[in-house]
Amino acid sequence: MRSKIPYFIMIPSILSVIIFIFYIFLGIENRSYIIHPITIFFLIIITILLFILDSINNLIYRKKLQFLTKEKRKKIIEENEGNYFYIFYKFLFHDTKKMNQNVKKIDHGFDGIIELDNKLPMWWIHLFYLTIIFSGIYFFSYLLTDFSDPYKEYIFDYQNQLKKIEIFEKNTPQVTLINAEFKKEFVKNGKTLFEENCATCHQSDGSGNIGPNLTDNYWINITEKDLFKNIFSIIWNGSVNNPTMRAFGKSGEIKGNDIQKISSYVYFINTKLKKPIKNKAPQGKKIINWNKI
Repeated sequence: MRSKIPYFIMIPSILSVIIFIFYIFLGIENRSYIIHPITIFFLIIITILLFILDSINNLIYRKKLQFLTKEKRKKIIEENEGNYFYIFYKFLFHDTKKMNQNVKKIDHGFDGIIELDNKLPMWWIHLFYLTIIFSGIYFFSYLLTDFSDPYKEYIFDYQNQLKKIEIFEKNTPQVTLINAEFKKEFVKNGKTLFEENCATCHQSDGSGNIGPNLTDNYWINITEKDLFKNIFSIIWNGSVNNPTMRAFGKSGEIKGNDIQKISSYVYFINTKLKKPIKNKAPQGKKIINWNKI
């Protein structure tokens, strides 16, 4: 007659296995199933049935005790008394010392070493069995379901990320030329965006390559009376004088909020006193005071 497992261990364990099976067979795309009313109702019914099963099991357990001898009954009762976690601990470690009593000795002979043929400890054996069970579940889940499929998980997470970006953009209006303004906290992110989109033509420090130098006072395109807004306008509308400088904002290639960050970086490197040592020769009209344009 085996020891009885208490309900507060049995019921959560069985429910966990059921939820895990749902997770495997329904796939990663259906994670919301756990809060679905039908699922909750099903789990409640299962829980009630498990309580009923536990009550029946208790009844059978007591009836079986009546047919045992006094010594066996006493042994079973002692095994089931006390803290369950202590009982579980004994199950894992209890007989390690007993197992190694009267242990077999192996004489190597040639080197004079006597080896003790100790049995493996119970905790090691149980852990070994657990790894086999886990690997079996994982293996068949990987082959037969979407569970643990890295490609499916990537697609799922990527689609979720796109949805979050879409929601963010709906709730966060994009900046336009009318309300765009320089913000120092945008300079760092603006530099990253500048290096990704603009450095090929202007160098990462803005000193100019095939495109003009952005750190001097000379400007080919002048559409606004404010330096920052002029920078924003050029990135948004592109350059009339040079088609290579396309309309990043109008085409939707770069969002307004990101253009404001890039513009903040360009404004920052243009207005700071320390300029790049090597830079492209001036192009366009020199402007010292933008307010007088």
